[in-house]
Amino acid sequence: MDEKLFKRISGKFKRVLDYGRKGRVPTWPDLGGGSVDNRPWQHPFLTVENISRFRKYSEEVWQFASDYAETKRGQSLDCAFAVNMAQNMYKWARLSKVYGATSCLYLHDHDRNAISSPQWEEYDGEFSPLADFQDLIAALDNINPEVPTYRIPLKSNQFCQALSDAHGGNQKPLLRLLSQSGGVKYEALVSYREFMPYFDWVKAIASHEVIYAASTPFVAYASGRPYCVFSVGGDLQFDCGRTDVYGHVMLLAFNAARFMMVSNPHTLGHSRRLGLTNGIYMPYPMDTSRYKPGIGRAREEWVAKYGKGVYILTTARVDANVKGHSDEFIATLIDVAKNRTDAKFVFLSWGDSALKLQQLIAAEGMQDQFIVLPTVGKKRLIDYYRSCDLVLDQFVYGYYGATALEAAAVGKPVIMKMRDEQYAPLYSGDIAPVNNARNFSEIRNVILDLIDNEDLRNRRGDAMRSWVVRNHGEEKTVPLLLALLRLAADRVQLPSGLKNPLSDEMTAEEKYYHQSCLQM
Repeated sequence: MDEKLFKRISGKFKRVLDYGRKGRVPTWPDLGGGSVDNRPWQHPFLTVENISRFRKYSEEVWQFASDYAETKRGQSLDCAFAVNMAQNMYKWARLSKVYGATSCLYLHDHDRNAISSPQWEEYDGEFSPLADFQDLIAALDNINPEVPTYRIPLKSNQFCQALSDAHGGNQKPLLRLLSQSGGVKYEALVSYREFMPYFDWVKAIASHEVIYAASTPFVAYASGRPYCVFSVGGDLQFDCGRTDVYGHVMLLAFNAARFMMVSNPHTLGHSRRLGLTNGIYMPYPMDTSRYKPGIGRAREEWVAKYGKGVYILTTARVDANVKGHSDEFIATLIDVAKNRTDAKFVFLSWGDSALKLQQLIAAEGMQDQFIVLPTVGKKRLIDYYRSCDLVLDQFVYGYYGATALEAAAVGKPVIMKMRDEQYAPLYSGDIAPVNNARNFSEIRNVILDLIDNEDLRNRRGDAMRSWVVRNHGEEKTVPLLLALLRLAADRVQLPSGLKNPLSDEMTAEEKYYHQSCLQM
């Protein structure tokens, strides 16, 4: 090792060792029991004016990023997608590869849920909690993901041992690791000692130009590489407001991302509460060539077993608190079924309220019209979308995610609760033509209208397909995503005149609202 390199590495080594000895952590405001917003739709920032300003700002950034990407035409972007929560990163890595990026996927080693496996997106089978889990793993292992996929064990024995040796006086092993690992932020790993086992994962991901991480982006932060982040759900609502080490780390990692991709209005409220100013609207990219209308194979099986009728599908987890599948909701569906004997409600057997659903159905003797099927892989799920007549989504938060977008892409009408007053400014008026049902009476009436009118179902389904292609289709959204990632990779500054509305001075009303979110 030459003298100049030795001095540079030795300086970094001293900082790492100091952090390790003193256990330094940044100072954070005392939030008592933490900050949680359980009613994000009520945040004072979510006005038509503010959301419209945010959309306009995002469009200006889109144009700047797209113009810059044009100057890099022909240069492939080396992008690592990390943490495959709800299949998002695998789907986007695969699409990015189609559009010229060099893409790979890194799984979180502690997330062993089959639904987080990239093979789940390609799986054409079912899985019941009562089945042998090893049989499912074996089936998934026989499927090859369409992008290189890695799972780095969270042990990092070499790094942890080298750090221990350094504290004991033998500095050479740690110096050697420091010299071989580029811009990895060792200080962060050592400060937050619970995350020291991330070292091998961090080192591997640091070899890429840019990282796009979901849900738990600390690995991207610690890599020292430019990165963007996508919020999946509970990360901003719950995790970033926690007062423990995990909460500190989560907020740090979200805050340091170049862009936080926003796909729903309520994320703006979470951003204001947490002090995040890096949000940008990014329409959720949908693979509309994969999720598309077609003949459903399962329909023939359903009719043979349960009879002809109008099949109403719920693919989201059965959950009363988040999705709205409460006793009153199920009672509403039972009332519909009693009034329309051709109504067939199909659920998948996952979620906190799945057992309660089956108990209510059995108590009413409605098993012929309420069908609870095993959880299925996404390839089979696409067939279920094609086989049904309409889809029920969620009825609490008023925001949609992949479920509604998948159903829309397959050309099915969707019944859900939607806060169209917030979506209208975010989409510049082109809001999703869902069947908006905000209470049990509306849910009942909308379902009955669609059961009785096949032509209406077809027209609503066609409108959903056209809308999702127009706003979320891969031809528009994937080049935009890659342009934003390219801007991050090259560390290009935005024009000085662009001001994110999220950086507005906090209003008195917002401060009062944020106080109400503190958990004592």
